[in-house]
Amino acid sequence: MSLPKKLKVTVIVLTFNSSKYLDGCFGTLEKMNTEGLEADILVVDNGSSDGTPAEIRRRWPLFEVVDTGSNLGFASGNNFGIRLAIERGANYVYLLNHDTEISPDFLIEAVRVAESDLQIGSVQSLLLLHPDRELVNSTGNAVHFLGFGYCQDYRRRLDRIDTETVREIPYASGAAVLCRLSALEQVGDFDERFFMYHEDLDLGWRLRLAGYKNVLAPKSVVWHKYEFSRSIGKWYYMERNRYLVLFKNLRLWTLIVLAPWLIMTEFGMAIPAALGGWWSKKVKALTYFLRPSVWSYIIKERERVAAWRKVSDREIFALFTPTIRDQEKASLFAMWVANPLLEVAWRIVRPFIR
Repeated sequence: MSLPKKLKVTVIVLTFNSSKYLDGCFGTLEKMNTEGLEADILVVDNGSSDGTPAEIRRRWPLFEVVDTGSNLGFASGNNFGIRLAIERGANYVYLLNHDTEISPDFLIEAVRVAESDLQIGSVQSLLLLHPDRELVNSTGNAVHFLGFGYCQDYRRRLDRIDTETVREIPYASGAAVLCRLSALEQVGDFDERFFMYHEDLDLGWRLRLAGYKNVLAPKSVVWHKYEFSRSIGKWYYMERNRYLVLFKNLRLWTLIVLAPWLIMTEFGMAIPAALGGWWSKKVKALTYFLRPSVWSYIIKERERVAAWRKVSDREIFALFTPTIRDQEKASLFAMWVANPLLEVAWRIVRPFIR
């Protein structure tokens, strides 16, 4: 399928002390194929202190660099670029992590998929690992029914996955995703309260609630220098934001149905949290919801979502999973105890979701 001649696409690269990644990311971006597109590169720098903006301006003068002045986080930093692209009349934005390298046709292939169906809200590229370029980083991200998000097919060999079929996914990784701006203008961009972690899950969920699809474009290939974060601090954002996604986007009845399993999961996570040294982060994430201002925000978000929601929770749950698999830090407890118990819970819960 040929592309319309006047589609305008802005590729947004969020940088923060990114000097060690510049050769790989921008060295490949300058060679990307933009035939049939009006494409530009917008670098949003989140207050780097290592000279990243100056180096990009010197080595790649055709790429626009804007400075936010401080570390706004993943959500706010990307929103800064998204809003500029909207003001300038772009049709799409492509969000690309700074720690990536791209195949020349990555953008054209993603736009081609998006243009095949106006109900496609986001298109994730096939994310492969770097330097293990024959191993998968993500073929789209999975959503556990209790709100956990994770990479599908992580570290699976490329020759063992389908690299031909465009297919629907629960949500797209924010590391390499094309977003239709008309869809974002309806459902909103990233929730800036999240700061980092699960903001892409929340956005993908909202797109699906509005009747849009998140899909994988397997011929759009990006290599990701992915590193599993071992920082204990991440657990606060991961756990807090997991609950924010659930409280914002699920109907009240669904939350009531899930409540017993969410409570049991909290008890189940107590031991690994204590042994892993992140118990205090877990407690901090839970006590966050004791603030009246947080519930005022959640109620407003629920009202906003309800105004344009087209899809039931039952339809949303059709793409969810009861298990967490193929992750770098998967434990024997998760594989042999938690996952089997949650599969039983899933069979109990699903008939009651509306």
